[in-house]
Amino acid sequence: MSLKEKLLNSTSFTRRTFLKGASVAGATAALYGCGGGGGGKTYMEEDTTVEVPKITERVIAGATPHNCGGRCQSRYYVKDGVIKRIVTDEKPDLPIGGGDDPQYRSCVRCRSRKEWFYRKDRLMYPLKQTGNRGDVSTLVRISWDQAFTEIAAKMADLKTRFGAKAFHSIYSSGDASGWARNSLNRLLSLYGGYTSYYTNYSFPALEHVAKFVDGATEGTPAGNGRQDAVNAERIVLWSYNPHETVFGTNTAWYLQQAKEKGIPVIAVDTRVSKAVATAADEFINLMPCTDAALLLGMMYHLLTTRYADLDIASIDKYCFGFFDNGSTLIRSDVDAVNYSVPAGGSLSAFILGNENTLVTAGRNNATSIYPNTIGYNVNATDPLYGKTVKIWGQAPKTPEWAEKITGVPAAKIRELANMYLDYKVTTWIGGGYQRHTESEQAVWLNRIFSVITDNWGQFGASSGRNSNNVTATLPSDSMSAGITNAVNLTSNIYAAGRLTSPLAYVPTAQRGNIPVFVVPDAVDNMGTTNSKWNDGQVKHLPEAFGKAIFAAGGNIMVNQSGDINYNLNIFKDKSKAELIVTFDHFLTPSAAISDYILPSTMQGEKPGSANAWGTGEACIRMNKVHDIPGEVMDEYSICAGIAEKLGLETTYLAGYPKGQEGMEARIKAGWDAGNLSAKYGMSYEEWCEKGIASLHKSYTPAQYFIKFKAFRDNPTASPLLTPSGKFEAYSMNMMEDYEARYHENIDNTTTDAGGVATLYNAGTIYSRYHGASTGRRYVYPIPMYIPTIEGRHAIDTVNPTDAMAHDDPLGCNAKGYTYTLHTWHLMYRSHSTLANVAYLNENFKKDIHGNLTYLDPNRNFRDGVWDDNVYEPIWLNPSDAADLGLAEGDRALIENDRGKMYVSVVLTQRVPKKIIYIGQGAWEKKNAQGIDVGGSANSVITARPSRICKGMTSANDSRVKITKA
Repeated sequence: MSLKEKLLNSTSFTRRTFLKGASVAGATAALYGCGGGGGGKTYMEEDTTVEVPKITERVIAGATPHNCGGRCQSRYYVKDGVIKRIVTDEKPDLPIGGGDDPQYRSCVRCRSRKEWFYRKDRLMYPLKQTGNRGDVSTLVRISWDQAFTEIAAKMADLKTRFGAKAFHSIYSSGDASGWARNSLNRLLSLYGGYTSYYTNYSFPALEHVAKFVDGATEGTPAGNGRQDAVNAERIVLWSYNPHETVFGTNTAWYLQQAKEKGIPVIAVDTRVSKAVATAADEFINLMPCTDAALLLGMMYHLLTTRYADLDIASIDKYCFGFFDNGSTLIRSDVDAVNYSVPAGGSLSAFILGNENTLVTAGRNNATSIYPNTIGYNVNATDPLYGKTVKIWGQAPKTPEWAEKITGVPAAKIRELANMYLDYKVTTWIGGGYQRHTESEQAVWLNRIFSVITDNWGQFGASSGRNSNNVTATLPSDSMSAGITNAVNLTSNIYAAGRLTSPLAYVPTAQRGNIPVFVVPDAVDNMGTTNSKWNDGQVKHLPEAFGKAIFAAGGNIMVNQSGDINYNLNIFKDKSKAELIVTFDHFLTPSAAISDYILPSTMQGEKPGSANAWGTGEACIRMNKVHDIPGEVMDEYSICAGIAEKLGLETTYLAGYPKGQEGMEARIKAGWDAGNLSAKYGMSYEEWCEKGIASLHKSYTPAQYFIKFKAFRDNPTASPLLTPSGKFEAYSMNMMEDYEARYHENIDNTTTDAGGVATLYNAGTIYSRYHGASTGRRYVYPIPMYIPTIEGRHAIDTVNPTDAMAHDDPLGCNAKGYTYTLHTWHLMYRSHSTLANVAYLNENFKKDIHGNLTYLDPNRNFRDGVWDDNVYEPIWLNPSDAADLGLAEGDRALIENDRGKMYVSVVLTQRVPKKIIYIGQGAWEKKNAQGIDVGGSANSVITARPSRICKGMTSANDSRVKITKA
């Protein structure tokens, strides 16, 4: 009897035997819903009567992680050198309290890698551009020796003319093994150095704000370990979608563990994400980019109706600047006279506006000094010059005020605020709510809200990116040992004399580097004292910056950066960046504008190790599972080849062998040097065989990691690394850092709505650079709600003439750009990684007739990924579709001043009116008319950086027109 017949005739089967036999045709449909039956066997009991197919392939444990938050295990079935199938971690789950060791299961991204290895458009040999950048017809095949020789010669020429500041290692995150960036940066370091960048594309405001509000060495606003969620009384997912973004392997599993203990889960989000759909008991839907208004409305309710229930002493003890009074410093090395909160300058004063109840209560010395509008620190030629938007500095931020902005009913705002005050709440935050032009404000307010409601530093109560209970150590590859990694630009771009506080409380990265999102502006304007965005650091850059750009496993230059056409114009200009070298597997849009394209190994074609985003309690082994095809070379060997031509090969190799033998030897040496066999209880060889070394164990709830516990227990002995030593609701340090980055912060261009050119109530704000000034600012020392440049308010749809309607400083409405484009991280790509994998894309992309389409995996690399008849889907509200004359599957044209793109329409009630949702990461490809048919949202998204940290805004802050095509 065949296995299929045995399964079909069995009266009982188990999950394990079913999964073992699931490859039998029809097994899923025939059996998965059946219950246990005769013979006394239960549903989950082992059935030894079924013959399991014999595995004839070699099974290799490994991983092929992307720049998603997960670092998951894959198991490769390989026969005759060919990957036959990919499965994942199959060990038993051990629940919280019973081992705390879940499976490190990979999702469809890693399991689709088989086609990625074998696509016909893979780059198999080095390419050189002999014509204009971006012209794929003039790319020619060259040898590795020619590539090494010519790249080294160009590097030597640039170094002679400009010095090491000419070399820039651009942001790239496509190779999670680390070999691409580590090998490149070692090479550049040995050659004298290179310029780097500040923060990243994903979490710029989260990282910037945390370093000033939580402490200079903090990475992002962080909360307790994931396991601690079971100690909470409520869990809030704030702009948090771990089911698709995979925010740490198994985060969704931990969430489910908490749900099974009966803890209610509330989602605050702009979209019905997978996390909302599968985990939330309640969904609070708000307009994109309005989270700060929601938080202010909640705080107003607590400061008025629930004031008697606030722990004022605790707020004063742990938070600086929430009130005018009680804001003392823990630290003695800071100028307490000048580092102080002015009358009416505290966050609570801003929240109450012109109401004086806190003045009467003695908590504040004056009502709000903040104006009703704010301007933009831009060039005179910028369309925002002289424009303002409302910030309601004199208005009370009531729940009714917040309702018109966010769309969340005032009663629900009060209910949510009460919940935070009355229960222990664990809030897990994501990154989506800080991807817009005013990104810093909501991040800042979220941290302060956690402090005033006492949801921090204790069991079951925290707010931030969830942490790991223990941290797994990866074996060092020693690539950066003893190397000065970067050229420091502090003397060019940072004026430390503008700071009141000591440098110890100012994060170091932005002193010597520019924000990653303004690199195109920097390459365009280096050495000219100009900046498209009036960025003070860019205007002070030396001419050398970005003369040579090296991209090691990234698609940032064009595809993943806002405003593709703006970037293309800069990077195609050989008088600016004179050399662009890219390591990649495919001819991505960014690789296509390079001078040299070097085909590099995929993960799975080289050894390595990986750990998840901030939640890694296991060291994942990345075994080699696939032979390197064609002339493809690993990045360690590529950089060794260039090093040889520069006379640096011996120093670069440091006694290790060349090639993958040397890579393996470096990892083994790092394992031994870190004594990791003792840490993990297994040998190096066992780790390679099992593919995972875990630190999970059976914790008690009292053993979970609690962020800021030492500060809470004894703030004097363990102050935060801020000038006050506390969480900072009033951060003069953040404002002064903005000024130290050469930004003029006094607004001499605009006035308030009533013609007021100064602060209210004779208020003054001190900074060392500007002194005690009454002038309006572009950046203030407190968080507030600032409407995004191209956003919308909830009231706009109901009554666009209402006083609370969204300001429109760029005139988007008059241009017909009446829809907000909103992007998210979706399941069938990881940023732009896997954008050319048909297995995934053909389930979503549609052809010109609205039909799901087969995507040919046999295309030549010069053909691009998709033709002009296959389109990325957008989500559109049916009511909007009726107004536009659009039906399901129609091809639509999305456009604005920045570009045009074709898309395919999907109708769903999960989208509010006047908003369009599209997944980010698709590869841009223009047709003959210059319209993007690849589906890259960045064709129409702004490249304007955020107000304070100059971070990426490519997600929620772009207005477009949509018409039937």
